[in-house]
Amino acid sequence: TLLPLLTTTLLIPMPSRMRKVPLYDSFGAIAPRITGGLSAASSSLIIYIILRSEKKLSTIYHRIMFAISIADILGSVAMGLTTLPMPKDTGTDHDDFGGTALGNTQTCEAQGFFFVFGVTTMFGYNAMLCVYYTCAIASKMKEEQIARGVEPWLHIIPLVLGL
Repeated sequence: TLLPLLTTTLLIPMPSRMRKVPLYDSFGAIAPRITGGLSAASSSLIIYIILRSEKKLSTIYHRIMFAISIADILGSVAMGLTTLPMPKDTGTDHDDFGGTALGNTQTCEAQGFFFVFGVTTMFGYNAMLCVYYTCAIASKMKEEQIARGVEPWLHIIPLVLGL
């Protein structure tokens, strides 16, 4: 089974001491970098496809998908940075944390803001995409009606939730 592999510890040389680090810490730091990078690249591709299309941002659907992609890029890049923005030395018990920390308090707080804002806004826009389809399909509203009366709220709600 894989259980013994997951609980095995490695000795990693640290300045002036040796420290035991669970093997899964390495995977825990690497996996978000891979998935965050793939997510940001995929969202960038969606933006590229929208901006290269004939309609560009002229449809409500394209504007919502564009906003979802921007929010996803912010959250995915912040997630992909994993421990890198953490303060190098905080003077607390967290100083011996196994991940690579290259930042300071401000970079850590910026990462936290962009992660929470990006993910919350992205999920909010996902919900607004459902509202848009409800208006278009179930309520049989025309694109112009949705753009005039509903669309401002389709952008205000997720942005406010993200903040």
